[in-house]
Order: sequence, then C-alpha cells, then structure tokens
Amino acid sequence: MDQPLYEQVATQIEKQIIEGTFLPNARIPSLRKSSKQFNVSIATVMQAFSLLEDRGLIKARPQKGYFVQSNQPTAETAHIAPKKYDGHMHLLLNQLLHASQDKNIAPFGAAIPHSDFLPLKQLQRSVVRLMRAEPEICSTYEFTPGSLDLRRQIAIRMLDTGCRLQTDDITITLGCQNAIMLALQATTQPGDTIAIESPAYHGVLQAIEVLHLKTIEIPCSETLGINLQQLEHAAQQWKIKACIVTPNNQNPTGATLSRQARADLLRIVNQYDIALIEDDVYGELGYQDKRENALKANDTAGRVIYCSSFSKSIAPGFRVGWIVGGRYQDKIEHYAYVQSLAIPTVTQIAIAHFLEHGAYDRHLRKTRQIYQTNLIRCQNLVLEAFPTGTKVSQPTGGFLLWVTLPDTVDAMQLYQEALAQKIGLLPGLAFSLSNQYAHHLRLNYAVLWDEKNLQALLELGSLVHSLENDVLTDNDIYQHSPT
Repeated sequence: MDQPLYEQVATQIEKQIIEGTFLPNARIPSLRKSSKQFNVSIATVMQAFSLLEDRGLIKARPQKGYFVQSNQPTAETAHIAPKKYDGHMHLLLNQLLHASQDKNIAPFGAAIPHSDFLPLKQLQRSVVRLMRAEPEICSTYEFTPGSLDLRRQIAIRMLDTGCRLQTDDITITLGCQNAIMLALQATTQPGDTIAIESPAYHGVLQAIEVLHLKTIEIPCSETLGINLQQLEHAAQQWKIKACIVTPNNQNPTGATLSRQARADLLRIVNQYDIALIEDDVYGELGYQDKRENALKANDTAGRVIYCSSFSKSIAPGFRVGWIVGGRYQDKIEHYAYVQSLAIPTVTQIAIAHFLEHGAYDRHLRKTRQIYQTNLIRCQNLVLEAFPTGTKVSQPTGGFLLWVTLPDTVDAMQLYQEALAQKIGLLPGLAFSLSNQYAHHLRLNYAVLWDEKNLQALLELGSLVHSLENDVLTDNDIYQHSPT
C-alpha cells in the first residue's frame, strides 16, 4: 500500500535530520518553502510536521517556526568524527565564486579588496621599469623554489613574525591556496583524516574534495579561535595526520589566537604527531601595532608548515604566495615543481622590488586604518538595518565580517534573493562540510562605501526582515488552519 503524501514528506525530512542535514536546534524550512520544495500543498506539509512532532523530531516555537529537537545527537558529536566529502559543496561554491566576478553585483561576497586599497600604481611602475631594464625576463623560467630576490625579501619580512629563515627555507607558490594544497599533499594520503576549523575557509574544503581526505571539524569561536579541548579530544580518538589553522584574523570569524592558545596548540600537535598547517594570509592586516609571533616561530620540531601570500594585501591577480615547509620542505618543492614547473617571473620580481624599497609598510599602515574604519561602519549598518537578534563578529584585523542572523532566517534563501537584487554575500553553508551555519553569512567590508554599496547593504537588511516576516505569516497559517 502506498504511503500517504504527508508521510512521504515526513520521511524525507526525518532522513535529513538523521543524516545531519538539519542539526539539533536548527530551524527547518518554513511551511511555504517546504511546500515549494516538495511540490505539495501547505496543508500536506502541516500534516507532515505534525507527524514529525509526534515522533519527537521537531517542535514548533511560537512566532518562530519549526526546529529540530535538542535530544538528537549534539552538534559536537555530529562533527567530531571524521567526515568524508560528499560532493554537495562543489556546485554551491562554483555558483558563489562565479557570482563574485560580476561587476554589477555589490561586492560583499568575495574576499577580494577593492582596487583602491591596493598599491596598483606602485606595482605598475615596478613592472614598467623591469620590462625596460630587462625585457628578456619574459623569456626565462623562474624554476621552483622561485625568485631568490623575492625569497630574500620574504625572509626579511618574516622577522616581524618571529621567524628567522634562510632563503632555502622558502618556496614561492601560486597564491596561498596552492601553498595549502602542497602542504596537504606533503603530509597526507587519500583517505587520511585531517582536522580543520569550523567554520572554515571554503578553499580548504575544496582541497579536501580534490585530495579525498576525511575531515574532523573543530568548532572555532569568534573570539578565542579553534577549540583546543575539542582538538585534543579528537586527537585522542582518531589518527589525525594534519591540522589547518588560521591563527590571525581567521576566515570567516575574524578570530585571533592568544599567545597561550598558540603554545597549547603546538603542545597538542607535538604530542599527537600532527602536522600543523598555518594559514597566515591575513597576518599582515592586523589592526594592532605589533602582531603575535607566527606558530612557525616557536616550532622546534619542524612540524609547522607556514603558508601565506600577497593576494590580500598587494595584488590578488599576481597570485604570488609562499610556503615554509620545515621537515616537509623537500617533498613540497618536489610537488611544486611537478605541478607548475615555474612561477611567473615578472610578478615575483615586481613584488620583490616593491618590498625592497619600503613602500609596503607605508601601504599597510594606510590600509589597516581604512579597514578598521570600514569595520565599524559595516558593523553599525548591519546592526541598524538587520532585525533585532542579529549579531556581528569583532575582528581585530583583515576585512571580513561574520554575521549571525536570527535563527528564523535561512541564509541560503537570503543569498538567492539577494543575488536576484544584485547583492553579493557568502552564506554560512559555504564554510562547513556538515551543513552547519544555516543562519550565518560572511560580508567583505574592503569595499568603497559609495551610495550604491550603502543602499545595497540597506536593501540586504530589508530582505532579512522580509524573510523573518515570512515565518510569522507561516505561524499564522498554522494557528488558523482547520483541525
């Protein structure tokens, strides 16, 4: 005998709860949205929800909607075990990244600073001088490990991080993403388990997909950074081959690890024989006068692999990054050579000249001040324009704001509606393999606060209000429907 339609809907939602698509205390899609998703009437959805309530799986909250019961497996339990990439992220990220390239869309989605905040004129002069003095430079390869001049300048700059390096310790890469990929290739094999922050930079999630790794997501606080108790607990249960951490201005939360947390993290990775991949791409953009030492600076075992780039501070399009591999350096150089043979010569030398003549520090001082001012403006605008209950992160560097919406608002639905209005954002689902952060989004505030972008953010606030009001309407339908 065929199952009634409402039971079929209930079974599908129950499966999503069991599989972790909807986590404990998460709001499930509204009556209206579920009606569209399952192509059934609102009355059928209401019957399905009633059945799920009877089964103890969901519960209605007055004026808010339906939520998964908290007696389901906890979020920590759900993502403390290794998780295999199931491919659901691939199409989402492709859509998000392509949308970020549309110049007609308000640029709050991609982590790319506006060109006004980059030293483009100085770089242009460096390239012109270089091409005039050494036109033959375009006909030569700069083989791995990369330009000696650039590696020397990087070694000098990294003195500010507490690292004392030789030029041979450094390999030039095609941006920080390439550096992270090389670090994972040097420390893992397909099927190995790694630990990552949660929420995590979406580029890390893409690397996990390509390299066929299992992942344990460790919660990352907006103020304290990665939860070290959870990391150690996971290391006691599972063989973790590598851990990726952003100690400074983490993407997307903006968290920066304290000095004590850095020491504790190094103790854990040494005790449990874990390779530590340090993503420091936002390290130069801290608002404090003096930055904390890099994790690499206190690495006595050669276990830390340091990754960074100039993409966020000088020239995203140049794609120039670097990696310091420690005990894994030979492997990293081998993989780098096999994959790319060489890094473009002109961009490396142009950046080396820019660094050598002291312009970079002046540029950073100016840019940090602008970003700090932009942060305050963005925070205030969001809190004014978005509904009561919205929360914003408190980064101390970088240019990314992590926004927590009221738990009645679906950030993915907001993303779709905002995109239709030519407004970019990155929904929270892009930062986890476990379908977490359904009520979160990330905003880029390295934008020009002109009339167009200001109105776009205000319009985004109006969209959030409208989605919240939809929930109240759904609740009214439920209360006034015939029994």
